Amino acid sequence: MATRVELITLTSRQAEHQDISEISEPALPRIPRKKQVVVLLSAFATIALTIGYNQCFGVFQEYYLSTAQDILKPSPASQASPPTALLSFVGTLCYGLTWAGGILVNPVISRIEHGTWGAAATPSTRAWRRRGFRLLTPRAITTLGVVMMSAGFGLASLSTSIWHLLLTQGLLVGLGMSLLYFPLLAPAPEYFTTHRATAMGFILAGGGAGGLIFSPVIRALLSSVGGRWTLRIFALFYVIAGLPIAFSVPRSPLSRVSAAGSPERRDTHVSRSLASRPTFIFSAIAAFLQAAGAQLPLAFIPSYTVILGQTAAEGANLLAISNAINAVSRILTGYAGDRLGRQNLVVLTLLLSGSSVFALWVTSVLATTSTSFSLWLAFLVFYSFSAGGYYALFPALIAEVFGIQQYAAVNAFILFVRGLGTLFGTPVGGQLLGSPHEGNKAYARVAYWDGALLMGATACCVGVRWADGKGKGWKWVA
Repeated sequence: MATRVELITLTSRQAEHQDISEISEPALPRIPRKKQVVVLLSAFATIALTIGYNQCFGVFQEYYLSTAQDILKPSPASQASPPTALLSFVGTLCYGLTWAGGILVNPVISRIEHGTWGAAATPSTRAWRRRGFRLLTPRAITTLGVVMMSAGFGLASLSTSIWHLLLTQGLLVGLGMSLLYFPLLAPAPEYFTTHRATAMGFILAGGGAGGLIFSPVIRALLSSVGGRWTLRIFALFYVIAGLPIAFSVPRSPLSRVSAAGSPERRDTHVSRSLASRPTFIFSAIAAFLQAAGAQLPLAFIPSYTVILGQTAAEGANLLAISNAINAVSRILTGYAGDRLGRQNLVVLTLLLSGSSVFALWVTSVLATTSTSFSLWLAFLVFYSFSAGGYYALFPALIAEVFGIQQYAAVNAFILFVRGLGTLFGTPVGGQLLGSPHEGNKAYARVAYWDGALLMGATACCVGVRWADGKGKGWKWVA
């Protein structure tokens, strides 16, 4: 009798799980190939303008710490203890807000697309609300983001102290990037099915492509026209390049499904039951640790290269090469993830990136000057390739583990956590940095810190793989 009751209970739970899966995976409308191409290119360009720039802030950071800079007064280079951690926080604040803003932007976009704002209003207030929210469209939000980015760079050119940069190049630019990033990136995975990881790998390769272009351009502008005019040129460039992208923002295919079939809009908030799942907890911790660790090498590539006896221009070029390798890696790992399993590739690439820190960067720090630069070059190649895997695969991985209906909610929360991780990792690394007279040995604690963060992220992704296999049944290709 007990066995029969247990079987009935298990059967009912399986049926319940199946019903939930069917509800959470609505049939998406057929997407024309031309529309998929437009989404690919607009999202690629968005990533280039936002993430691509953020990955190159190390060039600005090295400039602000140099004696040639013409913005900060007094010059940080003239201080006995340069404010490296505070200057690095300008870049990490911008990067962190680019990701963290999704927890607010995504719900707004979803409500706009489904027309749910003002639906419960009284007849006397409903009319003016409709008129007001008719002006609030996804295109208006992305356009506002472009304006804020341009204003941030323009106002940064008037700065004279670090807190001015924090408010302009950090806060204002970061908020603007978030307003452009999420309306274009959040619906992108919904436009692809069988080749979702490949498509997202291509889109996210825009970060590497943008970094490849921005790094030498920023360095050349800083050398030729100085910091103030470099920031003014960027302000003008972001208006010219950003507005066409802002106008091309796509609508979520799920909003059409809801309009045709059910009045419910897609989830944009993480429920308590979802947040208590082991897969979600492991994913959130992994996202925090990976974001904290992944940006450290990028932030210190220019300055560590200079410490090894190379020029600032060579440091910017190495950052550009790192971004180029990273872009190629995102495309290849996205393609491989569709065939070998996205979770498998995420674990493998994170393990390789963490191992490269201990095997090559730490060795470069501890080695003699004659071999340090060769080890540093080897690290940049190996790390840049392996680190691209997580970026390319985690959007498709979220859709695979949690379902496409939950994608907007989980992705926004994970990126919010990644934003917090970015705000945590690099500033702590700046505090761990030794004094300039130590040479390359000053970066020893930074490298150990970076390796520990990435290994922790690897362990958490193994936890996601285990928990997902336990809940859905183990598969070798997952």
